[in-house]
Amino acid sequence: MPLSRTLIVLSTLVLLSRSAAAVPYEVYVEIENEEDLYDLRVTGQLSEASFNALLLLHQTRVELNRAGRERLYLLPNLTYEQVDRIIAYREEAAGIRAFGDLVASGTLPRRLVESIRPFVWVESLASADAGPDGFVRIQGRWSGRYDRLPPAAAVQARVRAARHLDVGVVTTLTRNRLRHPRWDATRDAFSVAPEGVRLEVPKAYVEWETETFEVVAGTYRIGFGQRLTFDVTNQATPNGAIGDYELRRENELGLACKRNRGELAESPCPHLRVARVTPDYAWTNRLAGVAAGIKQVSAGLGWLQLHAWASYQPQRAQSIELRNRARCPDPRNDEEPSCAAPRVYVRGGDRGASPTASYASLPMIGAEALGGVHAAYFWNRRASLAVTGYGAVPTFWVGGVRLDYQETARKPFGGAFGAVGLSGAFGFRRQDFFAEVARSFDRQADGGGGYGVIARSVTNLTNGEFHVSARYYGSRFANPYARPISAPDELDGLRARDEAGLRVAIAERPTEGIGVRVLLDGWRQLSSGELHGLLFARGDFELGAAVVASVWTEYRTSTKRALLATRLAVEPTNKVAMSLQLQHRWFRPTVARRQRDVAGVFDLTVRPVGQLRLRARLRYDLEDLFNNHRLPHTVWLYLDSAITVRRQDLVRLRYDLRAFLDERESTALRAPNPEHWLSVEYLVRYGGGD
Repeated sequence: MPLSRTLIVLSTLVLLSRSAAAVPYEVYVEIENEEDLYDLRVTGQLSEASFNALLLLHQTRVELNRAGRERLYLLPNLTYEQVDRIIAYREEAAGIRAFGDLVASGTLPRRLVESIRPFVWVESLASADAGPDGFVRIQGRWSGRYDRLPPAAAVQARVRAARHLDVGVVTTLTRNRLRHPRWDATRDAFSVAPEGVRLEVPKAYVEWETETFEVVAGTYRIGFGQRLTFDVTNQATPNGAIGDYELRRENELGLACKRNRGELAESPCPHLRVARVTPDYAWTNRLAGVAAGIKQVSAGLGWLQLHAWASYQPQRAQSIELRNRARCPDPRNDEEPSCAAPRVYVRGGDRGASPTASYASLPMIGAEALGGVHAAYFWNRRASLAVTGYGAVPTFWVGGVRLDYQETARKPFGGAFGAVGLSGAFGFRRQDFFAEVARSFDRQADGGGGYGVIARSVTNLTNGEFHVSARYYGSRFANPYARPISAPDELDGLRARDEAGLRVAIAERPTEGIGVRVLLDGWRQLSSGELHGLLFARGDFELGAAVVASVWTEYRTSTKRALLATRLAVEPTNKVAMSLQLQHRWFRPTVARRQRDVAGVFDLTVRPVGQLRLRARLRYDLEDLFNNHRLPHTVWLYLDSAITVRRQDLVRLRYDLRAFLDERESTALRAPNPEHWLSVEYLVRYGGGD
C-alpha cells in the first residue's frame, strides 16, 4: 500500500478513537525521583524529547499557587480540563495550602495527584517571614583503576525564601575537558591545553517572582507560544522564564585518550588497551543574563502580558562546526580543502611537536549576544494573541582568525540572525486551538530566512484529550531557537526546517484498567519530496490490583525501523515490586543489510522498612542477533540503595556492572571490561515546603 494511503487509513482509525489525555508522553509517568526518569529513558519507554522535558520539569518544579494554565499543563498526565479544575479550586479556596488539598477537595483523584507530586511544590501562604526552603544535592561517580582522579563530582543547590525569592546554583568538578583554545597561525589550526581538573560554576540564578511580575538574573530559560519563534525550555507549552540550574549525567564511559598522531611519529594513545573513564557531569548552555516579565496588567476586557530578555552566553562548539572565514567565504563549497574544519593541536607535545585532538569540543570559543521581546493580550485564560521577536549576534573570542560556523552547524553562518512571530490561542467548551506563524532572518549566502507555520488543536473528551497538529517549516527557515513539534530528521543541524507534516496523538482509557496511547506522524521533506511516517502505539492493561501488562510498537519509514516491546509489572505487596520487559527491533540501515536486535530488562524493588528502598535491574542487549562481530552485545546490572535519614534527607549508593560480550576488535581492547561504576548521592532538604 502506498505511504499516502497508509497514512490516510491510520489517521481514520485514530480519529475514530473515543478520547485522549494530556501532553502525549509515551507512558503514564509515575516516578519517585530523578533516577526513575533515567530508567524510563534507558529502557526505551521515554523518547529523548520527553526525557529532556521531564528532567528539567523535575529539577525546576511547578509552583501550584502561582503557575498559569500553560505551566500547569506541563505536568505529566494532566489534561486541560484537570488544569482548569486546579485553577478553579485555587481561586475558590484562595490558594492551595497543602498538596493533599487537591485530593480532599475532589479536584483530582489520588493516583493522579501522587503522579505529579515529584514535579510540583506548594508555596507557603503564610507571611514572608516564613523560613527558607530548599535542598543541597551532592553527587560523585567513579569507575575504577582506569579512571581519572579525583572522581567526577557535582553539587546542586536551591533556596526559596520570603515567598518570592528563588536562588539556584550548580558547581561541578570536570576532568575531561580541553581548555584555553587559541589560534596558531603557523599551522592554520587551533591549539588547546590538555584536559585537567577544574572547578566550574556553569549555572547560577536569582529569581524574584510574584503574582504579577517576574525577574530572573543569571542562567535561565524562556519560551512562548507554540515554540516556533523562540523557546529554550524543552517544554510543550512554555509561557515565561524560569531559573536554570539543570544538571545531567551520561551513562557511557568516554575514551581516556582522544588523540591522533598529528605531528608526532606515532599516536600518543596506547594500542594494547583502550582505557575509558567516567564522564563528567554535563549541562546544556541556554541563556545567561536578565529576563523580566509583567505577567498580568488589566487592560480593557482582559489583561496584558509583557516580557523582555537579554543574554550574553559563552559558547562551546565542536571543532567540526567551525571554519576559517577568511580562507572559506562559503562553507557550502565542500570540494574546497580550505573549507574543512580546522585541526585542533594539543599543546605540550615533545620538542614542539603536538598531537591532534579527536572529537574536540572547544570551550569558551566565543559568546552569543541575544535579546528578545514578547507581548500578549489575554481576553481570558483560553483566548490570547501575542507577538514575539528576537535577534542574536555570535562573536568569537579566539584572536588571529575570522571564525564562523559551517553550514551543518545548528547556528546559521554569516553573522546575525533572528525571528519574529505571531501566535494565538482560542478555546471554548471542550476545544482549544493554537497557532503560530514566524519569519526567520539570517545573513547566510542565498538564504536570508524563511517562514514557518504550526497549528494545533486539543479536544477535551470524557476521559482526556485528542491532539491534532499541522506544520510547515520552509527550507530557508533557519531558526535555531525554534523547538516546535517536528520530525526527527534534520537539515543543516535543525529539525524544524524543510518539512510539512501532520501529527495526531491520543492517550485514552476506554474502560477502567485499560490505557491506550497512539501517535501518528506523517511528513514530507520539501527539498527532496520524500514522504515519511512514524507510528507509535502502546496499551497498558491492569490485570487486577497488583498486575499491569503493557505492549507497545513503533515504526519509522525514514529509517526502516520497527520495534515491538512488552512489559509485565507485578506488585504483590506495598514492599515488593518487580517487572520484566522484552523488546525486539527490526532495522534496515541499507538495502543490502538487515538487522535484528533483542533486549530484556528485569527490575526488582524492595522496601524492607519505610526509610529504605533497594532496587536491582538486569538488562541484556544483543544489537545484532546474527552477527556478534559488528555491534555491542552487553549485560548491565545495577544495585541501588536509598535510605531516608533525619526524616527528609536522602543517601543513595549505587553499583553498576556492565560487561561487553561481543567479539569486535574494539571490545577486545576495551579497558575496563567489565565496567564497575560506583555512584554516591547525598540530598539534604531543609524547610517545610510541600
